[in-house]
Amino acid sequence: MTILDDVIGYFNPTSKLSRLRARRAISIMQRGYDGAKTGRRSGGWITPSTSANAEISVSLTKLRDRSRDLVRNNPYASKAMRVLVSNAVGVGINPSIKNKKILGLWKQSVKEFDADGQLDFYGLQRLIVRTVFESGECLVRFRYRKAEDGLLVPLQIQVLEPDYIDSNKTENLRNGGYIQNGIEYDAIGKRVAYWLFKQHPGEVSPIMNGIQSSRIDAKDIIHIYEKLRPGQARGVPIFSSVMMMQNDLDEYEEATLVRKAAEACIAAFVQSDDEGASIGITSTEDNRRIEELAPGMVEYLSNGESVTFNNPPASTGYAEYVNNRLHAIAAGIGITYEQMTGDLSQVNYSSIRAGTLDFRREIEQFQWLTFIPMFCERVMTTWLNVAALTHNIKTDIEVEWTTPKWDWVDPVKDVEGEKMELALYLKSFSESSRKRGCDLELVLQEVEKDMKLFEKYNVPYPNIMDSLMRNNNELSK
Repeated sequence: MTILDDVIGYFNPTSKLSRLRARRAISIMQRGYDGAKTGRRSGGWITPSTSANAEISVSLTKLRDRSRDLVRNNPYASKAMRVLVSNAVGVGINPSIKNKKILGLWKQSVKEFDADGQLDFYGLQRLIVRTVFESGECLVRFRYRKAEDGLLVPLQIQVLEPDYIDSNKTENLRNGGYIQNGIEYDAIGKRVAYWLFKQHPGEVSPIMNGIQSSRIDAKDIIHIYEKLRPGQARGVPIFSSVMMMQNDLDEYEEATLVRKAAEACIAAFVQSDDEGASIGITSTEDNRRIEELAPGMVEYLSNGESVTFNNPPASTGYAEYVNNRLHAIAAGIGITYEQMTGDLSQVNYSSIRAGTLDFRREIEQFQWLTFIPMFCERVMTTWLNVAALTHNIKTDIEVEWTTPKWDWVDPVKDVEGEKMELALYLKSFSESSRKRGCDLELVLQEVEKDMKLFEKYNVPYPNIMDSLMRNNNELSK
């Protein structure tokens, strides 16, 4: 408050109050978030308040094409893709089915799932996950077959790239629904259909049937993608945040290579007043004078001649820059630097374990929050309904999914830690088996068979329960 405020308040208290309120408001504005302020540093930072679909629709095709190009031609992107897929799916995410009849039927149907007739159910999982990471999303279409097709369960699935969606189809419908980027919604925003091309729009084939899309009911389509924002209808490739950085690194490495090659092509400079002077072995090829330096050669120069050997300056900062960029790229993808590059020179047990555990949490999020509910459970539900029509089985059965086991960073330490958790009842045997990619019931069945086999040949079966109980007693003291 100033003297002027006091004077104004004496004659007009209302005006004084208004001045104080305005000053207070300015003070609050000045104390706001630095990230929201406008100035020299943030003048070029353009941040439109657009929805997820508005941002994706204008960029998706180019993001998808560039992501595929990186995986094809960039060794680090290719390695990152293999790491992501191998950890997310491994040799397959398996269902645990307690009903023996249904389990036997499932094991036989696994080999017949592929509509193309090349992969089994678990091979399709790998293909789908790779497509999701590389292209941002993947489509799976249910194909219902006839009895004469000879399938045990008349159901197959067809894996389609997201290019099949007619992204340009956007319109309002008379029933209050609408079509946005090739996906049809009803009046309340529920997906009811997909508009798909009959063939891949980028296919080169003499039998192309045009680019006309047709309506496919949503119940026959599984749309798999990682949903990052509320209302997001399409997925983006996992390389979206780092593809510019990867491309810049490729250009930097190529420029460095060209520079080194150019430097290596010029061995020496000869200064002489005599046009016929030469050093080394001289030959003529296509009217061009070529001189070569032979190993161990001694050459005596004439008066007035001198030779200056090319000694280009060493490139400084190359390794540091590449290392820094690769760390940033790995972080953007969600894997460790060591996994992407194979460079283990700077890690120890503690650091690689910490990085691995963080990576595994991200993979588990994708498995349990995206892939299993979107794909695995949808396929199992549809398969059970179709199988019930032909084999008279129950559909209301309990199914648990088992993800691939994690390899141990230090097997001895990890196993000892797990034994202690089991002994203290901090973890169940079922959970421990699932973490290892196994079904506890199947494991116990195999153990029972092994025990009978050991007994048959009069060989004592190793029993670890005694050691577990001893550990439990020691810890409880």
